[in-house]
Amino acid sequence: MGENRAVRHVLDDPAWHALTGPLAPFAHGNGAVRRISVEHSIFTAIDPDAAPGEVVRDLSSTIAAGERFVLVGADPAVPAGFDELGRGQALQMVLDDVDLLHRTVAAVHERASGALVVAQLHAEDVPEMLALVDHARPGPFLARTIELGNYFGVRADGVLVAMAGERLRPPGHVEVSAVSTHDAHRRRGLASLVVGAVADAAIARGDTPFLHVVTTNVTAIPVYERLGFRTRTTVSFVAAVRP
Repeated sequence: MGENRAVRHVLDDPAWHALTGPLAPFAHGNGAVRRISVEHSIFTAIDPDAAPGEVVRDLSSTIAAGERFVLVGADPAVPAGFDELGRGQALQMVLDDVDLLHRTVAAVHERASGALVVAQLHAEDVPEMLALVDHARPGPFLARTIELGNYFGVRADGVLVAMAGERLRPPGHVEVSAVSTHDAHRRRGLASLVVGAVADAAIARGDTPFLHVVTTNVTAIPVYERLGFRTRTTVSFVAAVRP
């Protein structure tokens, strides 16, 4: 009889299921390890069912000496022979009330003194997107991250002041990421608008939106709750290096 394993949800290991699933064209590696292109994002993923020796072998063939990598999951462990640099915790929140999302977005439009237009962003918008990310610091967004999925933004006087998009895409799900608002345009509900646009695009494909927010971000968590996201679990982001 085979070993009994606890059934794990794909969101317990979102990077592994994304990089061996919908985002496989952006990944390299083999066996128990996959790594996303460093031009697109930061994640390395480990097969949660692989034996420790297999993981060390395949990670050593994927990560060069002195190279850093990031793991994400319910409780990611750094394999033997690699050094942990630090870890942080985030709430993993899943959209479970689409009606609340739409009511919240509608309320933002009603309160606005002028028209707020949410538009899809494209490759030519990347310089502006990188500038906004550098200002708002939502987390890693690189020059080719936009290729991972849909991104939407809001402009004021022609300048990009809010945006959000898709990053990890485990089967049946999509991660809302890079949620950014310029400081001069906060408290207008712009984050709700761009998150709502990303979520609607995902739902139209049949995917369930989810997101990660660091546990200390007490400003953002209530915003996501008002959009209909609920906390599913707590995950860790772990930075490590191969000596």
